[in-house]
Amino acid sequence: VAALESKLREHKLFGSADEAQLFTSYQHKVETQDQLKDVRRKIADAQSAVQLDELKCRKRVLRRLGYTTAEDVITMKGRVACEITSGDELLLTELMFHGVFNDLTTEQTVSLLSCFVFQERSNNEPPQLQDDLAAPLRIMQESARKIAQTSNECKLQINEEEYVESFKPELMDVVNAWCRGAKFSQICRMTDVFEGSLIRAFRRLEELLRQMCQAAKAIGNVDLENKFADGIVKIKRDIIFAASLYL
Repeated sequence: VAALESKLREHKLFGSADEAQLFTSYQHKVETQDQLKDVRRKIADAQSAVQLDELKCRKRVLRRLGYTTAEDVITMKGRVACEITSGDELLLTELMFHGVFNDLTTEQTVSLLSCFVFQERSNNEPPQLQDDLAAPLRIMQESARKIAQTSNECKLQINEEEYVESFKPELMDVVNAWCRGAKFSQICRMTDVFEGSLIRAFRRLEELLRQMCQAAKAIGNVDLENKFADGIVKIKRDIIFAASLYL
């Protein structure tokens, strides 16, 4: 104790005229830090409440669309959606359960799925698609609008136009040409998208097709499963899926 008292007396602030003022300032600093911790805790609590409200809204959307029951038990539709992670699982599942893919050719199916994997901006105007591609695109956009409207009705705020426009059709004609045997140099001339971006999009498309195969298998639709598998065969060729671009 005597040693500590000695050190205390040796400190330059001991007996200083500013000692009281400095002590008051330090006490204010400690109180401010405590207030800051309290505010941060309240912010965290508020964010948790917001996330809880959003979770309730999302569960309401899933029940409304038939992915879960009123008791929050996952339905067959929900199990199919769980198989899809490389694209918008709700919209893809809606298209599958409404039989949209059943009436499409393999080329049309793969072209439509390209809207779910291509996310980059293109400087060109939206392509003028032929009727065999424009019709499925319209159906997909209508389904997207219904999902957005349902979400908004369930208090899960979604900008309808932004949601619909997030599915980009810029590569539909490119993918269609590739499925029909076009060369890589030919499809590159059809778009201003960089070659590397094209390759990345096709590889993501192949991954999505594999997941769609599993989703079709989950509902026992063999014809649809074979259609998605055939789509993989049609796109998985040439330089796009080479092990190295330097070969």
